[in-house]
Amino acid sequence: MSWRAKFVLRTTLIVLAGLALSCAAAFLLAPKLFLPPLPPPPRIDAPRGEPPSGRVAFEERIRTGAGDYAVGAGFLLELPNGDAIGVTTAHSVGKDNFPPLAFVDVDSGGAVATFDELVAPLGSPITSRDDLTGDYILMKPTVPPDPAIVLQPDPRGAPQPGERVLLYNGRASQDVIPGTVESIGPGGVWVRMDYFFIPGGMSGSPVISAHTGKVVGMIIAASPRIGAIIIGLNPIGVIVDKATSR
Repeated sequence: MSWRAKFVLRTTLIVLAGLALSCAAAFLLAPKLFLPPLPPPPRIDAPRGEPPSGRVAFEERIRTGAGDYAVGAGFLLELPNGDAIGVTTAHSVGKDNFPPLAFVDVDSGGAVATFDELVAPLGSPITSRDDLTGDYILMKPTVPPDPAIVLQPDPRGAPQPGERVLLYNGRASQDVIPGTVESIGPGGVWVRMDYFFIPGGMSGSPVISAHTGKVVGMIIAASPRIGAIIIGLNPIGVIVDKATSR
């Protein structure tokens, strides 16, 4: 590799690292030239359902005496016992840190939920693409949220390879981005999105099955490709287990 190519690659990685530090989904891999074939559409035995048509992903804001500031995204999730919790990433606020948080509707600018209490021990910011499952914060709303904005977990716990899914961006006005599940492993789910975008601030946004209409995971990381982007998810089954094992 020439010095010029090395410089360009190094600069790219530095820029992507800067995005991650500013609460983008963490970039874990350098761009690759080729994309493998996607898995074929799977047979899905779970009942069909309609994806949400209203806002279900929200801007995550740290609340301070001097005002609020955005650090990522999050969503509300219904547990098997009917309780609603707030879900976001640990890397949005840093290791061992849980400040007072709010979820804000970017369309109206109003808070839809506020949080001062955890429902499970804090997760840890991601350090490796091999395991995305430890990056989470699970919170108790200070008041019960509107049921219309609370997502249902997919009973399968994760999507299937080849399944079509929808990323609901909590940091943009009703931005829904489609993709296809590329691979699944014990450390997370990887989804190839239909087109390239910059995932700045989108960590914590929910990903929903186009088949069941229920949430299958939370975006944790992103990996750029030539003309595409791969996102990494913490599967929803892991999140539910963490919330219910307390």
